[in-house]
Amino acid sequence: MRSLMSISLFRWRIISQSRFPIPHGWVNISPVPPSTVRKGDDMRFTDILYAKADNIARITINRPEVYNAIRGKTTDEMVVALQDAAEDESMRVVVIAGSGPNAFCSGRDQAEDRSSPEYSGESEADFTDLIRQMPKPVIAMVDGFAIGSGNILAYTCDFTVASTRSTFGQTGPRVGSPAAGFGVGYLATVIGQKKAREMWMLTQRYTGQQAADMGLANSVVPHDQLEAEVLRYCNIIKNNSPVILQLEKITFNENTEYMEKIPSPTTRYAPNYIETDEAEERRLAFIERRP
Repeated sequence: MRSLMSISLFRWRIISQSRFPIPHGWVNISPVPPSTVRKGDDMRFTDILYAKADNIARITINRPEVYNAIRGKTTDEMVVALQDAAEDESMRVVVIAGSGPNAFCSGRDQAEDRSSPEYSGESEADFTDLIRQMPKPVIAMVDGFAIGSGNILAYTCDFTVASTRSTFGQTGPRVGSPAAGFGVGYLATVIGQKKAREMWMLTQRYTGQQAADMGLANSVVPHDQLEAEVLRYCNIIKNNSPVILQLEKITFNENTEYMEKIPSPTTRYAPNYIETDEAEERRLAFIERRP
């Protein structure tokens, strides 16, 4: 059993180390020796909280003042936490959540300075790829808004457990965000072509119950039962064979692997869109709450 787990982890290490270098200045943080990580230890993070207990690793986006919108620094930190969870064989499942009652993740922080060295237009894609390659099940615990990149993050996880006060949706065409490629196409494998196009092209929003009805969420419960429901999933996973779970996850991923090899339409047809006047005007209109 150990040899199979080692093979899977080795495959994950090759992917993560070759494509996702640790940000400058983060020496000796990733991978963090499991013995140094305790519940409540922030590991020098500023945008996330990371805790491990009872064989469960929990990553919490901790920017409630902006509805847990993510920036380059946020995803950099999430990558480090994911790498640690993958390396620690005592961790059997990973939970991703948002801080506070208002949002799981409201998407990319549109107020972030796009000229900043920390800004990375591809960081969300990098991070969601790591979730897919993670050798353990990943659960999105959604309470509040899961919009834009937050929605992609939720449906990329192996399981999505939502509260009844959750809201799912996309905003790309409305705010001038050129989301394209795997993150867009993969949604069709989750909820079907018609609903995926509706969500992406009409930028509509959906309740937690609607998300569950269309297959976007595995289950939906009142917000005061969300923690218990996620723990129920975790306990089932912990009682199952970690080797078989890894093999099943690899199988599911291989079924959609062809999509990862398709070049992003943004790269092919509109590589400089984010620098256009249209993109900037839509971004500013969103920030300033203009129509």
